[in-house]
Amino acid sequence: MSCATNLPKFRTAPEVAEQLLDTLGVSAEVQGTADHPALAWRRSGLLPLCGEPNGEPLMPPLPLAASVDGALLALKALVDNPTKLPANGSLLLGERSRLMGLRRAGKSSTGGHCRLLETLDGRIAINLARDEDWDLIEPWLGRAATSWESLADIVAGNPVDALLQQGIELGLPVAQDALGANEPWIDEHLIGTSAHNHDKPLVVDLSGLWAGPLAGSLLQFAGAEVIKVESINRPDGARRGDIGFFNLLNAGKKSVMLDFATRQGRADLKKLVSVADIVIEASRPRALRQLGIIAEQLVSEMPGKIWVRLMAYGGDENRIGFGDDIGVSAGLCTVMDQAWGEPCFVGDAIADPIAGIYGALTAWAKWKQGGGSLINLSMVDIVRQAARIGDASTDYIGRAEKWLGLAVADTADLYQMRTSSGEAEPSGASTASVMEAIC
Repeated sequence: MSCATNLPKFRTAPEVAEQLLDTLGVSAEVQGTADHPALAWRRSGLLPLCGEPNGEPLMPPLPLAASVDGALLALKALVDNPTKLPANGSLLLGERSRLMGLRRAGKSSTGGHCRLLETLDGRIAINLARDEDWDLIEPWLGRAATSWESLADIVAGNPVDALLQQGIELGLPVAQDALGANEPWIDEHLIGTSAHNHDKPLVVDLSGLWAGPLAGSLLQFAGAEVIKVESINRPDGARRGDIGFFNLLNAGKKSVMLDFATRQGRADLKKLVSVADIVIEASRPRALRQLGIIAEQLVSEMPGKIWVRLMAYGGDENRIGFGDDIGVSAGLCTVMDQAWGEPCFVGDAIADPIAGIYGALTAWAKWKQGGGSLINLSMVDIVRQAARIGDASTDYIGRAEKWLGLAVADTADLYQMRTSSGEAEPSGASTASVMEAIC
């Protein structure tokens, strides 16, 4: 067993909570504790998700569980009724995989849409979650591919840098499997604060899939009213997934659907974001600008508004990413390779639930301060911050073996799964009533 001494120190969940509150500029008393990150990883149902499908499960030697437990403790310290929030943050990391019965698949993500592929001089992750992504393979590589096997053959003859540059330009979610530099996970632009004359913020959630809807759901539990806004032509893709999971993220929200291709639809969208106290969005900024939505202008026009952008790569505002490939870009697969000699995916679309929890904490903390902020949250840097990944000289072998031993020996029950408060509203069920109320 390795006796490494150069491991990044991991903080306990209460220590993480205090650090996050300090970063966000709020003061609150943190209460509660959390399980050791190895035990929390197993008890959240994540242990079966890492490693080769026919091999033994592997433990990531990273304090991801402690970080999300800490983020949720920080959020609980800021709300009036913390008992309405989930029991812990780790639970949220494993919810989808437990509902859907997902299992480890080595160099394939648990959902099967993202793969680690060897290149001429390294390794990349490519996420082909949408059918139209496969149509971009020929423009990307100069040759069409109809299967993962044929795609792997083509990629193997190309260098990483060229694959990344061309893929990003085409809007493909592609990432390099490597350790990256740690950058700030939050970029806040203060525009002006305002005293709130109400205790219940109105949240307009323009996001889809997992990270943004989870943030909106947590804000709802914290006491907010949440309106879920979707495009008629491109509704939330999660509606086509596991209905139980969709209900967990969206039950209790009012559903509004608008036709952004029409002048009326764009006008209604602007009305909604204009009256919101908090806006959550995860699209590329240029997409909203094309609809006439200028975040900076709207925040300045309504003092106290908080606009939270969940961005895959922070400052690279037009780069696309999803939970699995963002996790690879953060260095999680590289750490698994260092610890176990096996590069593999960590968790289930891991960047999504982590960013969702951090996003909810950030939005609520800034609203408590009086708002007036345009906030860019970098999902890849949130994951790096949560994982406390070291540099290339870090030796994770000893911790990985010790933590796996703790997890395998643990006989406690898995964390109790949450049950949805009800069914999510059908698409657009509240469109007429919501628009009538704000006009």
